[in-house]
Amino acid sequence: MREGTPEAGPDPAPPPARPPRCRPRPGSPGTTGSGQRARLIDALVAVVAENGYLRTTVGQVAATAGVPENAFHTHFRDLDECFLAAYRRGTEVLLTTVEAAYRAEPSWPAGIRAGLRVVLELVAAEPAFARTCLIEASVAGARVHRARLAFLAKFRSYLSGPDVPRVPDVIRDAVIGGVYTMIYNYVESDRAAELPGLLDPLTDFTLMFFRG
Repeated sequence: MREGTPEAGPDPAPPPARPPRCRPRPGSPGTTGSGQRARLIDALVAVVAENGYLRTTVGQVAATAGVPENAFHTHFRDLDECFLAAYRRGTEVLLTTVEAAYRAEPSWPAGIRAGLRVVLELVAAEPAFARTCLIEASVAGARVHRARLAFLAKFRSYLSGPDVPRVPDVIRDAVIGGVYTMIYNYVESDRAAELPGLLDPLTDFTLMFFRG
C-alpha cells in the first residue's frame, strides 16, 4: 500500500460486485421486504436508461421489478427518492473501487492512472447505470443534483494529497470537470464502450497540470 494517500484510513471493504443495473424478473427471489427495495432500485436504473427519467413512471418501475405498484411507496416517497438511492448506491461502488485501485499503486501518478482505469472500465461495462447516473441525473431533481455535486467533490482529495504538487483550487476543479465532461459526452453519444481507450489521453490531461 502506498503511503501519503489522501484522507487515509482503514482499507476499504471489498466493493459490491456491480452498481444497480439488473432488470428483475417477476417471481424471482427477493420480492418482499428489503429485497423489494433493491429490485425497485435496479428496475429504476433499467427503465430510466431506456426511457429517460422524465418519461419514467412508478408503474413502469414496479412492473419491471415484478412487484405490486403500491409496494413502491412502501420504500420510496417518489421517483426522485428512488433515483437518489440508485445514484448513491452506484457511485459508492465506483468510489470504493477507485479508492482501492488508487491505494494499491506505489506513486501518485500511478494511482491516478489506476483510478481512471476503474472509472472508464466500469462506465463502459455498465451502460444502463452510466446513462442513468450521468445523463439523466441532470433532470432528476434537486436532491440528486446535490448528490452529484458531492460525488464529484470527493475526487478533489486525489488531486490535493500531501504527495501531490500544489495547484490552485480552480485548476483542480477544472481537471475534474474536464474528465467528467468527456465521459458524459461519450455516454450521451452511445460511445461508452470506447471509454477504456481514453485512459492514456485522460491520464496525460490530468497529470499535465501538476508537472510544474
